[in-house]
Amino acid sequence: MKKTVIISFFAAALMLAASCGEDTIDPVPQPPVKEEFKMSEAPGHVPVMEIMTDRQADIVSKDEYLRARITIKENDKVTLQTFGNARGRGNYTWDGYPKKPYKIKLDEKHPVCGMPANKDWVLLSDYCDKSLLRTAYMCDISEALQVDYPVRYRHVHLYLNGEYKGVYLLTDQIEKKKHRVDIADDGFLFENDNYAWAEPLRFVTAKKGYQFSFKYPDPEDGEIVEGDDNYYYILRYMNSFEEALYGDNFKDPATGYRKYIDVESFAKWYIVAELTANHDPNMYYVMPHRGAKLKKGPLWDSEWSLGTSYRGGPTDAWAVPPRKPDPHQVIWGNWKYFGRLFQDPYFKEVVKKEWEEFKPRIPMVKEKLEDVAACINEAQAMNFARWPVIGTYLGASLICLGSWEEEVQYNSDFLDERVRWMDDFLL
Repeated sequence: MKKTVIISFFAAALMLAASCGEDTIDPVPQPPVKEEFKMSEAPGHVPVMEIMTDRQADIVSKDEYLRARITIKENDKVTLQTFGNARGRGNYTWDGYPKKPYKIKLDEKHPVCGMPANKDWVLLSDYCDKSLLRTAYMCDISEALQVDYPVRYRHVHLYLNGEYKGVYLLTDQIEKKKHRVDIADDGFLFENDNYAWAEPLRFVTAKKGYQFSFKYPDPEDGEIVEGDDNYYYILRYMNSFEEALYGDNFKDPATGYRKYIDVESFAKWYIVAELTANHDPNMYYVMPHRGAKLKKGPLWDSEWSLGTSYRGGPTDAWAVPPRKPDPHQVIWGNWKYFGRLFQDPYFKEVVKKEWEEFKPRIPMVKEKLEDVAACINEAQAMNFARWPVIGTYLGASLICLGSWEEEVQYNSDFLDERVRWMDDFLL
């Protein structure tokens, strides 16, 4: 009996081997199964951050740090107590508004409010964003689009030397670091900067005359100086990119702009900025290492987005009331490098592909932001008791609603209309 089974086994094996000859059709390779996307969860409470400076001196400078003790409490439990330095930050947000933004630098790396360990942290005041949510929209849409170098955030109550300062947004610092802009030592992080004239080092492109300032290598630490190899490398690269982009053969995949940029990263940046109608973001660029293509990002600064403001054109001055925001305005499709990029059908197809993959995730983004709004519901009341600006026009804002709840709903409604407009624009 065993002999019969063995013979049958070998016969079957021979038949199988014979069937695997030259005429066998290989199975069609199946694409890898994509892991189902899930949004990060909204927090369930608003932590308290206390900054106590040496001798309780007020922070009056964005250039000079003060020594400080930093304490974080979550649900009345101290989760961090450490030392570091604190100063002001920002440009017009520091000089122009009573609720000031700050930067803190811890003596040692620590995870803060669930975010990965680091020394440098930013506290955004969001004084003119009466929803307190526009930066959260930018960050969560970026997460859903899976952009490179996404920015994390957490709403916190801020106390400075015992004085309540309101609800702030604690975020990552834009810098070359692990879990932030994680690039090689020979990489670059720089910004197309309206305030480049005030930075330690800048360069200006020959073709378009755009001004850029360096974040890495850091000129303040002497890592880059005007005229050195790093300086000329990136200056030549950007000049070559602009020449290719605005040249006659700009659509050529080998010699045109695609030779110089990571097209997908530009497409994703565009979707976030255009979808949120962000009129005034910081425009960062990243080269992960020498020899790599240029990436667009990280996305930063979303105060003038989601219908708070309006410009007659990309370079025009801000409109004033009673002018209303236009949810159907083409902003980035005509501005900076994107006006030229959209003249290439290939670029528009890449944007459409990214949009179609992202669009089913929009309900997830909105659901999370509803949870974030619920989380800060009690906190916002304390903030606007400290800063009673509901029902007033601030800065470049064109909307003036009667309650925080109306401000929150306005964001959601504006985004819905913008989604419909994006669908039509990308057809």
